[in-house]
Amino acid sequence: MSNIDTHYNFESPYFAAIDLGSNSFHMIIVRIHEAKIEVIDREKEMIQIANGIHSEGHLTDEAFDKAIACLQRFSERLRDIPIKQIRAVGTKTLRSVKNANAFLKKAEKALGSSIQIVSGFEEARLVYTGFSHSVNHDHNQRLVIDIGGGSTEFIVGVDYDPHLLESLTLGCVIFTKQFFTPQVNMALAMKRAYIRACGELESIRKPYLAKGWQTAHGTSGTIKAIAELLSNEHGDAKITREALNTLYKTVADAQALPNNSLSQQRINVLPAGIAILKAIFDQLELDAIFASTASLKEGLIYDTIGRFSNHDSRESTISKLQEQYNVDTTHADNVAEQSQSLWEKVDRLPIQGVSRTRMLRWAAKVHEIGLNISHSGYHNHAYYILKHSDLAGFGRYEQYILSSLVRAHRKKISAKSFDGMDEITKSAFIPVLACLRIAVVLNRRRDKIEHLTHINASENAISLTFESGWLQKQPLTYSSLQQEIFYLSQVGFDLKIK
Repeated sequence: MSNIDTHYNFESPYFAAIDLGSNSFHMIIVRIHEAKIEVIDREKEMIQIANGIHSEGHLTDEAFDKAIACLQRFSERLRDIPIKQIRAVGTKTLRSVKNANAFLKKAEKALGSSIQIVSGFEEARLVYTGFSHSVNHDHNQRLVIDIGGGSTEFIVGVDYDPHLLESLTLGCVIFTKQFFTPQVNMALAMKRAYIRACGELESIRKPYLAKGWQTAHGTSGTIKAIAELLSNEHGDAKITREALNTLYKTVADAQALPNNSLSQQRINVLPAGIAILKAIFDQLELDAIFASTASLKEGLIYDTIGRFSNHDSRESTISKLQEQYNVDTTHADNVAEQSQSLWEKVDRLPIQGVSRTRMLRWAAKVHEIGLNISHSGYHNHAYYILKHSDLAGFGRYEQYILSSLVRAHRKKISAKSFDGMDEITKSAFIPVLACLRIAVVLNRRRDKIEHLTHINASENAISLTFESGWLQKQPLTYSSLQQEIFYLSQVGFDLKIK
């Protein structure tokens, strides 16, 4: 892994990343020493949770228990690593199964760390981040492909910067389950998988070919396994079109893979992977692809290290949103500063999985992104934008909290503001929301409030003291604060003004 370019203040030199993939669960542990990142431990188990989904869309008990047992084993290596230096993410299968929340509760307890479900866009970004830190940069455009158990990511980028990011429902585990049944022979199963993959690729074929690239790289276990099967001809780093076509025909005709040292679990899903890769070669007109050793888990490591510095990808995302939606950044900064001043006074316990301090600041910075769509309902438009956009660096839970804060920052606080929240999350959410709402009211004139002399706060109450007579001279602000007292009281928060 590459070096880091500066010195950070870490609690420990050790970092860990866990990738709960649809095919395999991966864990990597690294140590930072003299600005170098050294891999000190790796672990992989082919859990194949994508194969454990029954017809109603839930994880089966067998898949559920197998995954939890794996995470319990992983947890042993995480015990001495600070929780902030551990990142765990779930991908395609956990994005789609109906009992994902129930699984996450048990999984987080087993692992001893929070787990984020990431979007396909974010999965692709993390794959490229890991890859881009593992290779030398020549300023050429390159295509990076990661064939997983439930999805395949496609990225075109230059050096550290991705330009196109897509995630398609192409996976060796789900295709094996769908097409490679005992009633269907290998040749027909591979043909059907190939045709389906070609159909999925139609959605990205034209824009990707128009963008172009100089080299293509594969980062997944599937691509590395195919390269291993072809190693006698081309070494273990390169797959050519000719060699892949030959392998495809050989497997289809022989009804089995050539002799190899792969695990049985990998052997079971590799014919589907070969069909998917052949479709990619044909649709994207590839001549060759190079197998890479770095992928999402390495991307998680670098992304986590960046969060301890000014390289947090989420900060860049917030700035881009402000620019895209013409946000008044001076006003947004004033609201952010005011809300942070209030929040610092609140007596609260930390919660696992999200930094409410950061969420509050980011919500303040983008609370007006819907303003150029509609003034009266801009908070609802902002909610929709934040909930449904691809936000680089943000997990689904973080995106949910951010969008919910922004939606509820003004007007009556409706019950839908807490949709999907359990009581613990709701009780943690309300004081953050109160700080944002109060800051928005205090900055309604779009200039700094200099007449607030004292803030006293507890977990569910804030008392504000203003200069004598000031509120009476500001009847609109005074009236808005009185209204806010009522709104917040409806959700159990006590606001007092003097």
